[in-house]
This record gives sequence, C-alpha cells and structure tokens, in this order.
Amino acid sequence: MISTALIFTSCITYASTSQAAEVNAGAACTKFNSSIKVGIVTYKCVLVGGKRQWTEKWFSALKKNHSLYRALPSDIKAKGKLTIATDPTDPPFQFFNEANELIGAEIDLANAVGKILGVKVEFVTSGFSAIIPGVEAGRFDASVSAFASTTARQKIVDFVTYFNSSRAFLYRKGTLPDIKDETDLCGLKVAIPAGTTMANAIVGLSTNCTTAGKAAIAYSLYPDQATTVLAVRSGRGDLTILSAHVSSWWQQNGDGEFEVLLRPTQGADFNGMVVRKGGLAKVVQKAVQKLMDDGIFQTIFTKWNIEKLARAKAEINISTR
Repeated sequence: MISTALIFTSCITYASTSQAAEVNAGAACTKFNSSIKVGIVTYKCVLVGGKRQWTEKWFSALKKNHSLYRALPSDIKAKGKLTIATDPTDPPFQFFNEANELIGAEIDLANAVGKILGVKVEFVTSGFSAIIPGVEAGRFDASVSAFASTTARQKIVDFVTYFNSSRAFLYRKGTLPDIKDETDLCGLKVAIPAGTTMANAIVGLSTNCTTAGKAAIAYSLYPDQATTVLAVRSGRGDLTILSAHVSSWWQQNGDGEFEVLLRPTQGADFNGMVVRKGGLAKVVQKAVQKLMDDGIFQTIFTKWNIEKLARAKAEINISTR
C-alpha cells in the first residue's frame, strides 16, 4: 500500500534550501528571541517546555484566555487536551509534507485554538468517513478535515464554520478537452472520496444521465482524497470531483499533470470544524472568533494562499443545505 505521505511527495514540489531544512516549527534553536524568515513564514526562537524551539511569530504571540478555559467542559480540562481527528489528504488544509510532518491551514488553526483555550492539541489521523462516527462515539472531541456543514450532519455533531467552498473537476491534462459541466460526466469513470457530500451527489448526477437516455456515470468510491487523485493519475478514473481549493492545489503542485474546471455554483458550502455535541462548540466558536478579531485567522489563511475563502464570522451550525 502506498502511504499518504509518499503520494503527496510524488505530486508536490517543495523548496529545498538548506535554511528551510534547518528551520521549521518545533525544531531546536539557539538564540532566544531571534527571528528568521523562510519563504513566507517568519519563525521566532522561544521557550517551549523549558527548551528553545522555533515557532511562527503569530503562534508565539498567542496567550491563554482564562475565561474561555473556564468555559471548557470539565473532561477537557481534566485531561488537558483536545483530541482532534483529521484526514491528512486535503491540502492545503491538512496533509503530510515530505518530512512526514502534519501541516496545513486547519492544523495551524486547531493549534491556535488550543493555545487560546490553554490545552494541548492531539491530532489523530483517520479516514474521512470514520471521523463523524468517531466524534459521535466520543473517540474524538473534534475534527479539522475541511468538513462541509450540512443539516444532516448537524443532527450528529456540531459545526463551527469559518470558510466557504465549492466544487471543481480535476483530470489529467489533455484528456477531456470538451468537458464543460455535470452533463458531460455521463459514461465517464469518476473517482470520488467516500463519506463526502460528493459521494451522495454523484448518485443523483448518474441518475440524471440515465433519465436523459445517456450512459450512467461509472463512479467508484475511494477511502480518501489522496487515493482518489492517485486513481486519476493512474487512469483508473477519468476525473475526480473535489473541493475547488483542493483541486487547485493539486493542479498548482502537480508539475503540469492536471487540469481543473471550476464549478463555483456547485457544492457551495460553509465549512469548518466538526465538534462533539454538548457545549464545546460554543467555546471553540469564541476562540476562532477571537483569532479572527485579532487578525491571526487571516494570517493563517494568507500563509496557505486561501484567504479568499475565509468567512468574516465564526458561526455555529449554519449550512447551505
């Protein structure tokens, strides 16, 4: 089985300066309070647990909000951490880099929320379709996996929304020159990540094809977005339908291998953090809103080149469908 990290490494080109290799979040540093810029990221040498480590300047500036800490559920305070599930196949929100480090916009955001709340953040990787059942069962307190907030999902978990999304087609360059919209999917092999809103939508799109007297869509479900993209790369799928931000990431980092057709009116959703029922969402919403008010949220999304997706307010359980 090909690991998720290897799939990403084979498709994404990384900067390889000696400076970038030496400086990253969590790495040891020597001169306290010194700063250094690597690409678009500025790191600062601070004390973490009595040891000098590089952290990003915006992160090192965050302080615990005692009022929000007191509002946390008692079990969270007792264990001193938030257990957060993530499917690390969703760049630029959460993915493994070439050093097998979990990074991304929502990883940064979750760490920032934890620091404001005064608790540690423990990430647990999981398949996308297993995350909401895991939150419902109490295995996870929350999840960052670019989840779309829907009324059906809100019956099981709560949502704290903070960015917008829509869909796009991702396919191998030069293979589908005439594709324009969903009606052109009839008869094609379409790879879809299991457990996503698209996994439900593709059934209706295929029915539309057969009702119109055309061939059904030959769709297949894959465990995550990385294996879905791999299916397209290998020819097992003609295309996949992912969120526009994910499709654009693969196109930009795929060494000219992919083309993208944006579908801005399709799958328009409010997205954000999945949170267990029982009051935790109110605390998380206030923490995210504080990050927005202080400009940190915008700093994080700008770092990952997705600032145009950011919403102005963090809200609980809103949805487009």
